[in-house]
Amino acid sequence: MDRVINYLSDLLVFVRVVELKSFSETARVTGLTKSAVSKQIKRLEDALGTRLLNRTTRHLGLTETGNAVYMHGVRIAEEAAALCSSVDDLQDKPRGRLRVTTSVAFGNMHLVRLINEFLAIYPDIRVSLVLSDRYVDVVDEGFDIAIRLTSKPIESFVARRLSSIKYVVCATPDYLRTHPPIIGVEDLASHNCFLNGSGHAQNVSWKFTKDGKEFSVKVDGRFTVNSSESMRIAVLGGGGVSLLPTFAVSDDLNAGRLCVVLPEFVVEGGFGNNIYAIFIPSKFLSPKVRVFVDYLVSKFEAGGDWDRAVCPYASSVN
Repeated sequence: MDRVINYLSDLLVFVRVVELKSFSETARVTGLTKSAVSKQIKRLEDALGTRLLNRTTRHLGLTETGNAVYMHGVRIAEEAAALCSSVDDLQDKPRGRLRVTTSVAFGNMHLVRLINEFLAIYPDIRVSLVLSDRYVDVVDEGFDIAIRLTSKPIESFVARRLSSIKYVVCATPDYLRTHPPIIGVEDLASHNCFLNGSGHAQNVSWKFTKDGKEFSVKVDGRFTVNSSESMRIAVLGGGGVSLLPTFAVSDDLNAGRLCVVLPEFVVEGGFGNNIYAIFIPSKFLSPKVRVFVDYLVSKFEAGGDWDRAVCPYASSVN
């Protein structure tokens, strides 16, 4: 089979010669010289070990083997044309399967509802969304796009900024009523602070800024989890204080289920301060990737909707 695969271009030229019944006309149509066309036919015959054409000064005819090769060559030429047409169609129109990954909390709380609307706009696109709180290798795992929460996107990838991220320290009203008041940053050291991590978090510090001054306090707690969504559920249970991105708790803040602790401080989060759409750089960016990223940018260009209608925070309920 290799002897044919290595000479596919010669086979396609052979098909043209048969159809046009002329070496000269084939040379004109393909942009080759007549001698180049002749050499390709000779090379194909040598590769197959048989004569394909009977040539005279006035006539060009197929041998029996040549006719069989021509019939197969026609089918290959048709498949090649179909391949080019399919690629052109994919390049011109957003279609096909789009593989996307992001964190569990951001995906469930914000991306899923947007994907429903996106699919209604682009009916020829299928989206496979994988939610994971571990680091996902976009290339090795075959993803088109990763939605990442980070301050420093990987330099070897294209990164389109979608939105900023804000963080709050929060707890339930009941917890704040039944535990010592949190007036200053240092008060957090005596509270059960839920920690985001793998379960081995030690010597964790939460960092704050107020009026240009930086503050830091070591915190500890009896519960560690590596998901913002799980952390939200835990803090709603009323057992402690948590540091969470506002995209995970904005509805709870507006509904009064949670209150912000130390609202006059800006708190530093663990994921970074921006949300990016990350994808592999390419000279020929797939339309399905381009329209999805543009769609997300349009949805988040004014900032995340989770920060647009948050009610005034209560620092304590004592």
